[in-house]
Amino acid sequence: MPGNTSAGAATATPGGAERRLDSSAGIAAGFYELMRADVIAGRLVPGQRLSEASLSRQYGVSRSPVREALASLERDGLIERRGLVAHVRQRSADETLDIYQVRIYLEGAIAKDAAQRRHPHDLRRLESALQFGRTVDPTDADALMTANRLFHDALAQASHNTTLIELQDRLTAQVATLPATTLSVPGRWTQAQDEHERISSAVAAGDADTAQGIADQHMTEARDIRMKIYEQDYRA
Repeated sequence: MPGNTSAGAATATPGGAERRLDSSAGIAAGFYELMRADVIAGRLVPGQRLSEASLSRQYGVSRSPVREALASLERDGLIERRGLVAHVRQRSADETLDIYQVRIYLEGAIAKDAAQRRHPHDLRRLESALQFGRTVDPTDADALMTANRLFHDALAQASHNTTLIELQDRLTAQVATLPATTLSVPGRWTQAQDEHERISSAVAAGDADTAQGIADQHMTEARDIRMKIYEQDYRA
């Protein structure tokens, strides 16, 4: 029921499914995570108007957690305000290029720190992520994104650099809201998985410069594919 902010309150998503907020995290924090997931998954689509009143009705919560979630999502770069009205953020080609450019620097730094600071359990986590990637159907876009996220999350954790981990999480969420995925381009997943394997090997060997160089190349290629997608869409 709208306005219900008691601990453990159930919320109905725009798609109709009901999910329960984690009372241990608090209604506001739980609702933020719920909305963030819906933006990333595309249940709240780029350009969609987000009013406190309509979101309160859709999710069955009061306006207070909605207001806090919108403020946090704006800081995450997932929504924007046009005057006083919030919308799910739509990114131009130039903005997208900027995100990928930062990711090139970021992933290189993560890989370098991982090679210098990884522990044995980090290498096991990387191998587990790689093994999952070897079994993925290259025609399943959702599975490809999951496998890719598992590897890059494992690599970030191996860096033991909290600032880099937080930045990667924000940028990954922003990239996830873009249309399509570069991993679905024919041949890209095979290439990406090979690059993941080579990064992991360099990390395991403690070769920071090689790990950084491969990660730079990996993200540069992803950027170039994304720009080609934009060019194709523009011509269409």
